[in-house]
Amino acid sequence: MQAALDQVERLLRTYHHVYGANLAALARATYAQDPRAACRMLNSDEWWDGRQSVAAIDLAVDGGFTPTARQDAQALRRALIEILTTMLAYGEENVAGELIVSQFQKWMESHV
Repeated sequence: MQAALDQVERLLRTYHHVYGANLAALARATYAQDPRAACRMLNSDEWWDGRQSVAAIDLAVDGGFTPTARQDAQALRRALIEILTTMLAYGEENVAGELIVSQFQKWMESHV
């Protein structure tokens, strides 16, 4: 989970999504002290629900669909999958997050 949160923060900072990067940094610091509290923190609309959520960020679009931007978008999706999986392991369910991650998994299987 720490590596996934690091990845999210790094990618979001690279593409100038400062607020989302700060959310990831805060979650990472909290996870180091109290994983369950971090998972509760991650179980929010800011992460999973709506057009302004972290999960809605598409780095491929932000980066002009360059090969690097597409790779970064896939890396962000993989990290978000890991984050949601960890949340679920700690008993935090999020229907919107589960739907988004399901879509991410389908895209990854089809190499989108």
